[in-house]
Amino acid sequence: MSNAIPVSAPVTTELAGKTAPIAQSSVFRIIDIGSGMGGTGFLHKSGRIITAAHVVSNPKISEIKIVRSNRTVIEVRSIEKDIDLDLAVIDPAVTISEKTLPIHSTTTAPAGMQVSTWGFPEGYRSFVPLLTVGYVSGIDNVNMPSGKAVPRFVINAACNSGNSGGPVLRLEDGAVIGVVSSKLAPIPPYIVSALEVLSKQQSGLTYEATDATGKKFTLTEGKIIGDVLTYLRSQTQLVIGHAVSTAQLVDFLRVHKIEP
Repeated sequence: MSNAIPVSAPVTTELAGKTAPIAQSSVFRIIDIGSGMGGTGFLHKSGRIITAAHVVSNPKISEIKIVRSNRTVIEVRSIEKDIDLDLAVIDPAVTISEKTLPIHSTTTAPAGMQVSTWGFPEGYRSFVPLLTVGYVSGIDNVNMPSGKAVPRFVINAACNSGNSGGPVLRLEDGAVIGVVSSKLAPIPPYIVSALEVLSKQQSGLTYEATDATGKKFTLTEGKIIGDVLTYLRSQTQLVIGHAVSTAQLVDFLRVHKIEP
């Protein structure tokens, strides 16, 4: 009798990268030259680019740029977005003729489903997206700016700043089952308040900085501290949860005279 655990599809060492030929030409870096921040987007069969709404929050559409893997920069004609869903579609100023990743018809993603995503995490400078592999851990409810609680897949993978807007793909067939929105990084309310206070501080030492356009501006000491702390938090990778080890569990059962 076989003790093998059945799976829905055979998983091989090459499976995670099978989408590379499409993803490396249809997943783009999205840059906001006004803020100097960026994210990820991917081409839809409609010719438009799907991304996260917060990646393109700048109302000055002229400051949003699409950067292809061949280093060409594409202007944006228009953007439609839903803040609560954190989704946006970008209409590029020119036609992009590349193969696209299919969107799966499923609306569910069971815990344990293996997934991958392609994107441009902050600090990564290449023009070709990076592959990240993980699995679905569960579902969380996220409070949006409107106060509405929106369910989100929790993905146990490296979804860092810059990955937002990237496609979440089923490993077995490469179909899109979601869009990276944010990493799971809980923060206590009093820390949020402290960062807000620092960002509004008007007194103390000041520092003159230059933005991405070359324009000079002044920062207060508190604002600098708040920005640095916020940035460091954005770079921290967090483990989704803790698990008791098997050795600890066995010891616990034996202490209570239970055969493991």
